[in-house]
Amino acid sequence: MAWRLLLLALGMFFIQAEATWSEETKPFRDDFNDLKIWLTISARRRFLEVSWKNAPAQEGDHVIMTREDAISFEKRTMPTGTPLASFSSEQASGSGEGPPDYVPVHGIRGRLSTKDSSKPDASRQYWVVNGGVTEVLAAIQPSVGLSGQWFTTGVPFDYAMSLNATGDTTCYGFWATYINAKGSILAKTCVRAYPRWMNELKPVIGEMRLRDLFIPGTHDSGSYRPNFDPLFKESLVTKYALTQDDDIRSQLMHGIRYLDIRVGYYRNSEEKFFVYHGITRQRPLQEVINQVRDFIHETNEIIIFGIKEFPVGFGKGLEVHRLLVSYLREQFEGLIAHPSLTWAASLRDIWAIKQNVFLAYDQRTIVDENRQMLFGPVEQRWGNVQSWGRLEQYLRNINDFDTSRSSSQPIADMAELTPETWGVILDKHGGLRKMADDINWKVSQLYRDELGTNANIVAADFYRGTTLVETAIEYNRRRIYV
Repeated sequence: MAWRLLLLALGMFFIQAEATWSEETKPFRDDFNDLKIWLTISARRRFLEVSWKNAPAQEGDHVIMTREDAISFEKRTMPTGTPLASFSSEQASGSGEGPPDYVPVHGIRGRLSTKDSSKPDASRQYWVVNGGVTEVLAAIQPSVGLSGQWFTTGVPFDYAMSLNATGDTTCYGFWATYINAKGSILAKTCVRAYPRWMNELKPVIGEMRLRDLFIPGTHDSGSYRPNFDPLFKESLVTKYALTQDDDIRSQLMHGIRYLDIRVGYYRNSEEKFFVYHGITRQRPLQEVINQVRDFIHETNEIIIFGIKEFPVGFGKGLEVHRLLVSYLREQFEGLIAHPSLTWAASLRDIWAIKQNVFLAYDQRTIVDENRQMLFGPVEQRWGNVQSWGRLEQYLRNINDFDTSRSSSQPIADMAELTPETWGVILDKHGGLRKMADDINWKVSQLYRDELGTNANIVAADFYRGTTLVETAIEYNRRRIYV
């Protein structure tokens, strides 16, 4: 009798939960073999990239990129004098060997070509989107029989667009649609923000700990420059100092929930604390805190604010650390999660007391002195390697032999390459942007197809060139079934 009552109670729970889940927040039930498509942004040239997996890849299939949502497609004959934007799969580089048959693009291997149709050609046909109202930016023809590919398109992305994202923003700027030869839509995606993904998944993840989630993060989160264009302003310093193109607010609006912050101290300046990358000074810490604080007030999301390294001005004593802790207490006011919650707290417990900032501080003595506001550091698992082969091996090893899954303390896979000192001096690697472009598509594939099930925090350089945010949300939706 007791077990029947238990089953009845569980059944009522899932019926009630199902009623509260919208289409956006229902547990993930999509098949791993479904066609999926993504839009990302290359780091060096800031061109849009389009990728897909599990495509039928049949004759006549196309991926169409537009500035508006594509609702309908119609094939027409090219009239005289009309240019057709096209991008042939033969312009990409790489190999389709082995599942899931990705074609890598290192930087830009092909540009959009404009074919002049000034001479009549009745046999030429092209796709019209939304009855001809919507412009086609690129028409990419997948290689027949190749189920997954990754292209750099040559369509530029303006990061000023990201600054306009708000707590209500979803898709904006660009869309990509996979269609078959008949114009039927098989899959679509867009450039989009994820300002409230935790809250939207509350029915699914509310009882989980932060350690249970797949959390997208950024490496050296404060290493960005507003209005910086790498094509015109890049120097040897910026090549190896900047790691992101979004400011903190935009990172959070686009789904990042773990920030990696390195703090330095300037005793004699009006602004005392700055974010650093190594010994290079980046943004004022005040700017970073303001953006985190405003984001939380707008969205009620939960942020892990990791503070570590202290490369400049802290010395061997604790005086400056105490000044920093006092400054953090004042700036974050009532948003700081009290350590009595512990890392084992569920997301519902955190939301219930409206303390959404976890200050993870990498100095044990200071943590012990401030048990009312500081958590211990997030463990960063760092390969410290310069090639994809070694990074891939490292990431696989730490996940295959992970003994920390029973712990409640979050851990971070640092999924980026690290240049050695002489490599920076001699510019051996071509800069962090090139290093990111070389591996971000591979990092995306690795966590999408293999490591996502057990991932906790995954941090990357130039994260807009990865699919980590989308992958994290996807896996978090299905975690209830794991």
